[in-house]
Amino acid sequence: MIIESILAGSVWIGAEYLKSGYGGNEKKKLDRIFRKCGLYKTYNGKEDTPKLLRVSKKKSFTEYIYRIPEGLSFHDFEKKKQVIEDSLNSSKNTPEISFSMIRELDFKGDYKKQIQSIMKPKSTLKEVYLSFDRVLKIKVFNEPLTDYLPYEQAQKCADWEIPIGISRTSFIKHSFEKIMHMVIAGTTRYGKSIFLKNVITTLLLNHPEHVSFILIDLKGGLTFQRFKDCKQVISIASNPDESLEVLEMVNSQIDEVMEFMKENGFENVQEAGIKNRCFIIVDEGAELSPNIEKDSELRQIKGKCETILSRIARVSGALGYRLIYATQTPYSEVLNHNIKQNCDAKLCFKLQSDKASEVVLGEGITDAAHLPFIKGRGVYITDRKHIVQTPMIENSFIEEVVNKCLNS
Repeated sequence: MIIESILAGSVWIGAEYLKSGYGGNEKKKLDRIFRKCGLYKTYNGKEDTPKLLRVSKKKSFTEYIYRIPEGLSFHDFEKKKQVIEDSLNSSKNTPEISFSMIRELDFKGDYKKQIQSIMKPKSTLKEVYLSFDRVLKIKVFNEPLTDYLPYEQAQKCADWEIPIGISRTSFIKHSFEKIMHMVIAGTTRYGKSIFLKNVITTLLLNHPEHVSFILIDLKGGLTFQRFKDCKQVISIASNPDESLEVLEMVNSQIDEVMEFMKENGFENVQEAGIKNRCFIIVDEGAELSPNIEKDSELRQIKGKCETILSRIARVSGALGYRLIYATQTPYSEVLNHNIKQNCDAKLCFKLQSDKASEVVLGEGITDAAHLPFIKGRGVYITDRKHIVQTPMIENSFIEEVVNKCLNS
């Protein structure tokens, strides 16, 4: 009786699966999307389309591996990533059925209801991850990337690393010894200020004796208030006048360190054995832009600030200074070109337009404008691009770290 039930169930599933057109549905849909997106080439009257080499099914995703037609690049597919993802989600996701599901059926009960449950279309959104290693790899994930990553669950960081967050393929860390400066952008309340607190807290935990901070908070000085009593915090500036004062101090220090390095024949702080690192962190850098300032006196002050920040980005990395420049209004008028070009790491949270995303991340990179409205979701770019969920750090945890610093 059990054997007959299993056979009946298997036959019924197979019939329904074929009748509904589910078999190979995702692969067929990808083929249609490629064609409609123009991701093929015509040569000698024949169409050269992406050729499927193999399919690999994993627990959380299905990977499709293609040969890219001559005349197309990975960038052509990457530009259509959002179209591919949206098109795959344009209708209810059809179920993926395997014989392991059949083996798990309880045929002593109402197996037909269990089969119907398996056959029921899924409503979860699929997410797409593209990569290239001589072949195009498209991973279609069955579940969305987590929308909440507690700081305590982030992987531990060593040396001068900080946690960036979890991506579709790995946990991403950033090393300020390898890439010294960073630009951070994003619409208000989507994770920028929390990430800055994440950075400061991590560095306080890992290097309490060798880190120092120059904090410039042009949103009223509120973001960094929990750190104000730490001995590692040299200054918190909250307006252009205070910012210029502290930046001129940093500028003089840079001259002194540079002279010391020249006299002793050192190329960088690593060679000199200098362990100290000074982080200049600017929250809302647009407030220091002279280009949008109408008051002539303030414009002059902001111009001096921007000049020093540009110098920090250009020459101070080898001297032990690190710039983190954050803004919620990333337009070409306010994001200084020299600062952007010398900050080789960019972390961008949700932005409102393709243009704003391109200003921060580079021409043609509009990912930040198409991020979901999820706090902490961002695009991290160095030599590669990652979509990440950044860690959420609670104020109570920050206060514990600050108290530890105060009592040490």
